[in-house]
Amino acid sequence: MLSTAQKRWRITLLVVAFGGLGLIFWQAWHGLSPFLVGMVLAFVLMPLVDSLNRLLPRVLAILLVYALVIVAFLAFAFYLAPIIVEQAKIIINDAPGYIEATQKWLNQTFIEAQQQIPKDFQQPITEALNSFSTTAIGFIRDLVGNLVSGVLGIAFGTISFLVGVFIIPFWLFYVLKDKAQGMRTLYGVIPSNLREDVHRLISIVSDTFNDYVRGQLIVAGSVGMLATIGLMIVNFPAPTAIFLGFIAGLFEVLPIVGPILGAIPAVIVAMFTGQVGNLELVLKVIIVFVIVQQIEGNLLIPKIAGDSTKLHPAVVMLVIILGGELGGLAGAIVAVPVTAVARDVYIYLYQRLALNASPQEAESHVPSRRDEIEAERRRQAQRSLKRVASTSPPGADGGTNLVTSSQISSPEESQP
Repeated sequence: MLSTAQKRWRITLLVVAFGGLGLIFWQAWHGLSPFLVGMVLAFVLMPLVDSLNRLLPRVLAILLVYALVIVAFLAFAFYLAPIIVEQAKIIINDAPGYIEATQKWLNQTFIEAQQQIPKDFQQPITEALNSFSTTAIGFIRDLVGNLVSGVLGIAFGTISFLVGVFIIPFWLFYVLKDKAQGMRTLYGVIPSNLREDVHRLISIVSDTFNDYVRGQLIVAGSVGMLATIGLMIVNFPAPTAIFLGFIAGLFEVLPIVGPILGAIPAVIVAMFTGQVGNLELVLKVIIVFVIVQQIEGNLLIPKIAGDSTKLHPAVVMLVIILGGELGGLAGAIVAVPVTAVARDVYIYLYQRLALNASPQEAESHVPSRRDEIEAERRRQAQRSLKRVASTSPPGADGGTNLVTSSQISSPEESQP
């Protein structure tokens, strides 16, 4: 048995060690961006590997999953990637023409609007509108340029990124293969009286990220395909529809605001297809995306992603803005799951430390775990009823003795 002083020193050393690692990771996060991609892949692939591991040795299960991923990557690289790159080049090359056409269209619109304005107010209003249009177009042009250069700078700004790209497949293989051994090693350095809490906290964090990442990726892919099909139905050329659907799917990783941002490129392209200000095609595109978002909101998210974060939409929009300010595009993408995890960890620690709740009871108060705990409670009730119905003798009325709800243990009273 360790003495109280030894336990304190052990906890202090753990805090210092993990704090030092966190500082190192924070300073080197640009070079570690491939490993962030690897972590996302680990969250996505781990459940599939675990499922196949029930039928195959773990190494074979990992190799089979790798084969499926490679086939999907090659299909993307040989079919979709060339279309996306070519369409991106076309849109980038046509961008100056879009800007010039927009300027002319706005000027024409202003000229027509002038006729409805009293002569005394025509000149100041015209000057203000022209200034606004010039400023708005310049702002959009600079925003797009900064976004492209920023993404390229983050992605390829360090040699460590390029090295990490080649290392990731091997690193991911060992992460998938030695998951159980890694968890045993982690629990081995943690004091025994803290292991249950650490286990539950790891489960809270990993389950939240896992559900969120897998759900968002599946929904993003589904929205991208639906948007592509919808745009082809309204007579967009197949390459352009594929590119715009791909963009819509990418923006889908941003909850709430992503669907709106994903529709903007398609609306812009529709405006410049044929005559400038093609309102008929713009209206069709808007209808397509409204239908896609209705399918997403009423079918895809409830059935596939669910509300894994349990965050109010107002909070989601706020943390996306904060994440974008702190970490750019990457910060906006991870802001929602990070906020949900921080909230859950705080609630669990508050229940344990401030209210002296048991680990089971503390976990039952965590928002992201309530649905799972309630589902487990229902499964326990069903198992108990089936067990009693199969083992109890018939009652005097010819029926079976049933268990009341008070006789069924709650998750707080039983070990998971």
